[in-house]
Amino acid sequence: MADLNVFAHPPPKATGTIDAEAEACHTAWEGVPVGSYGWHIHHEQLVEQTTEPIEHRIRFIIDNKPQHEVALRLRLMRPVKDAAAIASARKAYDAATASARKADAATASACKAYAAAIASARKADAAIASARKAYDAAIASAHLIECPNCTWDGKTIFPEALP
Repeated sequence: MADLNVFAHPPPKATGTIDAEAEACHTAWEGVPVGSYGWHIHHEQLVEQTTEPIEHRIRFIIDNKPQHEVALRLRLMRPVKDAAAIASARKAYDAATASARKADAATASACKAYAAAIASARKADAAIASARKAYDAAIASAHLIECPNCTWDGKTIFPEALP
């Protein structure tokens, strides 16, 4: 996930007891349906949609997390108030990622085609090299027969003129 330090806040106020924070958390989530957005449902996720009743998460935190973390986790875990803004931003994000996945698929397809073209070109280069070798041998043989006493050195008929 992107660095979200732009959302950094001052340290939270002192938390209440675990029982008080649990009650406040339950109250905040009362009537909020599964699938709603919430803040700090997990400690490394700023916002996410619930996938089960929030009471399950509250109970899990109380029963399984280190005691020194429980009150703060419960204090910060709240439903998003402007869920429409989050949902709209998520929809735009999902559309962009869908577009990126299509582009990735097109890139993968193009890379595969490119690799096939390169393999074909390498085969063609090998065939050309083989044909060139045969061609050069035929020319050299015919040249020796048809041009006896020739000064051709492979580049010029005036090799002595070269620096």
